[in-house]
Amino acid sequence: MRDFNEDTSSVELVNREIFHDYLDADETVIGVFKPVKKRYVKWMLFFAIPIFWPHFIMLTVLSLGIFPFWYAKKGYDNLYYAYTNKRLITRTGSFGVSYRSINYKDVVTTEASTSILDKKTNTGNISFRGVRHGVVFNYIEKPYDVLREIRDYVEHNVKD
Repeated sequence: MRDFNEDTSSVELVNREIFHDYLDADETVIGVFKPVKKRYVKWMLFFAIPIFWPHFIMLTVLSLGIFPFWYAKKGYDNLYYAYTNKRLITRTGSFGVSYRSINYKDVVTTEASTSILDKKTNTGNISFRGVRHGVVFNYIEKPYDVLREIRDYVEHNVKD
């Protein structure tokens, strides 16, 4: 887990550069997380196995060669998860950048899960679901601790 809470300059960097286009004027990033790269790569390699691809995609990828690896690297470089004083945000994208968020008041349920691969790398996924949509933090190191940290912050700092 890459937690920016420990270094104030890192939190300022995140506010200024990574989430600056998406944050409200009165919004501050409290914590930022990156997926564990090793676990993210394992997920991408699973789909690199030709058995799981239709033949036309496999031929396209083989002809382009390096494209899936470049796509995965760019996707990882743009992937960040954050919680602010107002909401939970995911930042994704390989060719561009997309944001998805959910306000704390809209979160109906939370869920943390781990798979067999996650157990080996001490990672997991955290889902925050609302009535209409939600956000998911994938491949986060120590997902139960991160979920507890976010719940504690919301309980002590966010007013209904």
